[in-house]
Amino acid sequence: MRIAKIIRTGLFCLPLLAAQVVWAQEAEQYDTVRTRPFDRFWTKPRLVPKIGMGTQERVFTEIGFQWHNIYRHPLTLASKGPYATVDFFLDDKNFLIGPKLGYEFTAGVLGLAADVTYFYDHNYDGEGNNRKSVVFTPKAGISILGFVDLFYGYQIPLSNEENRISSIYRNRFSLVFNLNRDYFNLQEAPRKRK
Repeated sequence: MRIAKIIRTGLFCLPLLAAQVVWAQEAEQYDTVRTRPFDRFWTKPRLVPKIGMGTQERVFTEIGFQWHNIYRHPLTLASKGPYATVDFFLDDKNFLIGPKLGYEFTAGVLGLAADVTYFYDHNYDGEGNNRKSVVFTPKAGISILGFVDLFYGYQIPLSNEENRISSIYRNRFSLVFNLNRDYFNLQEAPRKRK
């Protein structure tokens, strides 16, 4: 009698257990398919090219990389990440280079960034003298979902006055592109685990 009761209970619970396993597999598959239109998620960070141009009394180009990830929300997109780029200034007199480290955050049409740049002006005069300058630049501006940023920055010198490069002006405008391929197919982009 006891064995019959165990078999009956097992036969009753077996379909429930099978349904639970199938439901768990479907839920796992549903999570990987990601077909829900109102999902909110961060993509996995990706090393992407960061290129741009700007002006501060003279034109410069900016080239580098950003450790970039995107937040998808039903109403907008946000992005964030640290970056390492180099500014190149070239005019008829000299060549100025400025490697920099910074961090950028954008949400919808607004963006903020800050970076520290080490400017180096090699052989700026006929005697072979070099000039060096370190500046901190907070930036703010408009963004197209973090893919394109138009920023205004104010450069604050951190180095002493005698080594300061006079051709570096305080005000700067820049247009920068964060070339993350996840922008073109967010539904299929690899996601950050919660």
